Amino acid sequence: MKKGIKTLITFISFFSLFICSSNLAFAAYDHDLLIKGSDIRFSTDNFLEGRSIRIYAAITNSSSSFDLLGTVRFYDNGDQINGDQPISVLKTKTDDVFVDWNPPWGSHKISVKLIPWEKDGDDPGNNTVEETIYVQQDTDHDGLPNNVDPDDDNDGTPDEKDFAPLDPNEWVDTDGDGIGDNADPDDDNDGVPDKDDAFPLDPTENKDTDHDGIGDNRDPDDDNDGLSDAEEMKLGTDPLNPDTDGDGVNDSEDPFPLNPAEWMDTDKDNIGNNADIDDDNDGILDTEDPFPLNKPPVIELSGDIETAAINEDANFDASNSVDLDGKIVSYQWTVDEKYVKEGPTVSYKFATLGDHKVKLTIKDNNGETKTKDFVVSVLNIRLYSQIFALLIVIILAGIIIYKYVAEEKLSNLKKVVARKPKKQ
Repeated sequence: MKKGIKTLITFISFFSLFICSSNLAFAAYDHDLLIKGSDIRFSTDNFLEGRSIRIYAAITNSSSSFDLLGTVRFYDNGDQINGDQPISVLKTKTDDVFVDWNPPWGSHKISVKLIPWEKDGDDPGNNTVEETIYVQQDTDHDGLPNNVDPDDDNDGTPDEKDFAPLDPNEWVDTDGDGIGDNADPDDDNDGVPDKDDAFPLDPTENKDTDHDGIGDNRDPDDDNDGLSDAEEMKLGTDPLNPDTDGDGVNDSEDPFPLNPAEWMDTDKDNIGNNADIDDDNDGILDTEDPFPLNKPPVIELSGDIETAAINEDANFDASNSVDLDGKIVSYQWTVDEKYVKEGPTVSYKFATLGDHKVKLTIKDNNGETKTKDFVVSVLNIRLYSQIFALLIVIILAGIIIYKYVAEEKLSNLKKVVARKPKKQ
């Protein structure tokens, strides 16, 4: 009995001591703001580079008597995220505070530190929480992590073909020097800077003199003047200059490509027009020739132009006429100084006998004309034909009569000879 009483007394003593201790502790932390590990959360579970994330922290006021104030700080790998976040929590309540964070990819240790404004009565052991998260790499911020994105930098070149798959400004390195073409001042490493290189991606070409899209090393006519480089070497002209003598005429069109004083030879007599006194070689000096650079057309007439039959079509043909440096644009025919018609061939009926004057005037595309005059004798061909036919009949009749008379005389002679007696 005494032993039981003693045990009860001991229990009551310990219980009293526990109650006192609890009351003392409660009295010691009667201004406590706290945060637990479960009180930190994120706006998403899919952490991607370039995507804004909101970090929340729930702050609890454990005091049953006081409303408490404090400051919350968020850290990423030891660096504070944004600024201090003030908080006010009513007694026995919980309130949220948050920051927005745009993280780079990789591992991040997120820390939340609670700083109470009243440190007396606060338990410092529950003022910090930490959580580690991993942010997936998404270089182009398109919502696809790099491990599933076929074009990580979204530059239009698939990663497997992209020299720099994480750099949207680079995708090819032509010369393989480790510097992307956009940053490389000499993409093909031919010693000519890209700004001066007509073919910055071709190490075998760097110049295109005639801008025809073919590099000088492959182009057979670098200056595109119509003469090949080999021909220009033989002529002594500059294969990189379409007008070697600088007279304004392309080398291939200049009969004197090395003489700046001559660039035309109209009559092709190897004397330049500036020195030639008869540029078109028509026999008229340039000083007297209204068309010094134009060869006159040449008239060619076909068929019989000297005679014609009265009241029958006489055909005149000048279609073989030519203009050596252009073309004939008109043919004009006149008879006895009266206009008849135009065209390379014409037909005309003469109504009177005798000689008639015919004139043909042709004009070339430069306006120079050439004229040919000729005389046509108009005859009564039908009458002459009839007379000729009558003469033929008379001649034939005479021949027949002559033959008949001669045969009759020959027959009579034979008879006489037959009657004559023979000598004994």
